Amino acid sequence: MAGVVRELACHCGEIRLSCDAPLTSVIECNCSTCGRTGILHWKVPAASLSLTSQRIGLSTYAWRGLHEGQHFCRICGTAMMRTGYPGDRVSLNARCIVGIDVFDLETIRYDGRNKMPPGPTL
Repeated sequence: MAGVVRELACHCGEIRLSCDAPLTSVIECNCSTCGRTGILHWKVPAASLSLTSQRIGLSTYAWRGLHEGQHFCRICGTAMMRTGYPGDRVSLNARCIVGIDVFDLETIRYDGRNKMPPGPTL
């Protein structure tokens, strides 16, 4: 069921997304990447997401596999989303939702530092 359409933008405005998934809570993780980037995960079905700017401004940092990674603005460096979750889901950075104060959102903590399985070794 679709919810309110929410707009997301990076700091400089180069990357813009829209999403119509319900926003009920976000997840704060302390894994090695989240602890450094500060992403607040809003996990949504990929089908609820639309890129409303040009794709050329989006860069990807892939660290575990070929089909997953953290996508960020090539100009300002803002982390926008992560891909590679099961069930055709993506994680949007709730800090990028236009007009939302993240302090007003219910935040669930996830101990990714200790609970997340390690990535493949090369």
